[in-house]
Amino acid sequence: MKQKSRMKHELIPNESKRNETFKKKIVRLIKKANELSTLCGVEVAIIIHKKGRRRYDLGEDNAVLWPSPPIFSERLHKFLNHPDFETRRRMVKHEKFMEQITEEERENVSKWEMRCELQESRQLMNELMKQDHMDDYFHELELYQLDLLNTFVTEMLKKLERRR
Repeated sequence: MKQKSRMKHELIPNESKRNETFKKKIVRLIKKANELSTLCGVEVAIIIHKKGRRRYDLGEDNAVLWPSPPIFSERLHKFLNHPDFETRRRMVKHEKFMEQITEEERENVSKWEMRCELQESRQLMNELMKQDHMDDYFHELELYQLDLLNTFVTEMLKKLERRR
C-alpha cells in the first residue's frame, strides 16, 4: 500500500500546481463547511480572497463568498449585530487587563509603604518624646530616621491644615 506523502506547509513554487491545489482545497473546505452546517445545525460563512492578477474563476473581485454572496452578507451582518459580538468587542485584552491590575497593585503597595513609613515615624516620634535629652538622641539618629520624622511632621501639618 502506497503511503500518502505529506505536503509541506509553504508556498508551492510552481504556479500551475499552486492553482490546482488551491481549487482542490477550496472544494474540500466548502464540503467540510457544508457538513458542519448540516450535522451541527450551525450557520457557516466563508470568505476566500486570492491576491494576484488572474481571477481563477473567483469573480470580479477575486473573492469566494460561501454559500453565496447574499447569504454570506446576511450571516455576516447577523454576526456583527449579535449582542455577544458587541460585548466581546468591548472586552479588554488580557495584556491591557494585566497592565491595569499591575498599576493598581503598584498604587496599593505605594500606599502601604507610606502607611508603614508613617507608623515608623510615629514610633520614632514617641521614642523621641520619651527621651530626657532630645539633643543627644537626635545625634544618634540615622539619615533615613530623620527623613521619616520629616515625613511624619509634614503629614501632621497637612492634617492640621485640612482641619482649618
